[in-house]
Amino acid sequence: MNVKEEYKSKLRAPMEAIQLVNSGDRVITPLSNGIPVALLTALNAQSDLKDVSIYSGIELFPLDLYKPDHNPNLHVHSVFLGPAVRPGVKHGWIIKVPGRLGQCPEIIRRHLNIDVVMMVVSPMDQHGYFSMGTNADYCYAIAKMHTTRHIIVQVSENMPRTWGDNHLHISEVSSVVEFTQPMVELPQIPMTKEDEIIGGTIAEMIENGSTLQLGIGGIPNAVGHFLENRRDLGIHSEMFSDAMLELYLQGVVTGRKKTLKPGKWVGCFALGSNKLYKFIHDNPMIEIHSSEWVNDPMVIRMNDKMVSINTAIEADLTGQVNAEAMGTVQYSGMGGFIDFVQGCWNSRGGKSFIALYSTYINKEGEKKSRIVSTMSPGSVVTGNRCEVEYIVTEYGVALMKGMSNRQRAKNLIAIAHPDFRDELTFEAKQLRILD
Repeated sequence: MNVKEEYKSKLRAPMEAIQLVNSGDRVITPLSNGIPVALLTALNAQSDLKDVSIYSGIELFPLDLYKPDHNPNLHVHSVFLGPAVRPGVKHGWIIKVPGRLGQCPEIIRRHLNIDVVMMVVSPMDQHGYFSMGTNADYCYAIAKMHTTRHIIVQVSENMPRTWGDNHLHISEVSSVVEFTQPMVELPQIPMTKEDEIIGGTIAEMIENGSTLQLGIGGIPNAVGHFLENRRDLGIHSEMFSDAMLELYLQGVVTGRKKTLKPGKWVGCFALGSNKLYKFIHDNPMIEIHSSEWVNDPMVIRMNDKMVSINTAIEADLTGQVNAEAMGTVQYSGMGGFIDFVQGCWNSRGGKSFIALYSTYINKEGEKKSRIVSTMSPGSVVTGNRCEVEYIVTEYGVALMKGMSNRQRAKNLIAIAHPDFRDELTFEAKQLRILD
């Protein structure tokens, strides 16, 4: 049969499509806008299934599946916490799975067989291909594994069609569901005074011709704001953001000096505004590939002057960084943090920056330092002290690479909030880091 006939033969209602899921299966979906709302809603309503594990990340849709009274036969796992699942992880009805985004497909190959892949795709083209659009992330590579029993696609008119290695043919798909869900947009984050200072400090250290990876948040956006006078920047990033689009529209991002895929934006997912989604739609300059390739440090290093900017929650005086938890409470995930730190270190002329505010206000209304003598009880180490290169606050830049524990402590105390420097110095002496 031709591709149109095959499409029609596989077209199902959501409740019909999820009949391919068996008790005991592991089901996986992409991140953010790749999460198929209709399919997961139908799965949550299926009472006959037992012991089904569902994996996803950056959960933006407030689905019943993520609520405490969700189907008890479904066990939801998150690899990078979105706002919809943070309460569930905190209180125990949703499970956090640690892991580097770039390693997720290989973890599946070695240790976790996935039975069913569900994802949102753009409409099928004349040749029978669907694009995973904004979200190849880890899910595309998993869909292509010979151990995956079924691929179920939810076709949405709103999903952009993107170039890159992220396409599935109708012959590879078990069922098709048509359901157009909205594309979630990230809200505009106003720049704070601290964002401006940190962004400006990092921007000063980025050279013309560099290739950028920017994370999510006010600080990475501020870095983009202060790069308006740079030239010929390129993009190789886990995520495409509006900050990158603005730099492109200003003529700053050209990709001409990139040493890997010159002129191309390379990423594994996009999350931002509808303006960004429209820009990447059917744009041959934009390539979205699997995180297994995009986040591979050996691929990242092929970009000369590779620069990554990520944010953190806490750093201790030895240079260990926590970017994903507030004490014992998990807030986000590792994502591509270490992938890009390692890739930038091995890039010729590369640099990696970890940015954080010097203080925060706790629930009792007290000001606390984000630079601490030792990590908070129960917190996690996202970046170990031997990986981290630069740590930046609104009080300056602290170099970690090549520094002794004594020098690390001195450098970090110098960029801590002035109200806490004496206390940190005393604690460093108690720990015998300083004399």
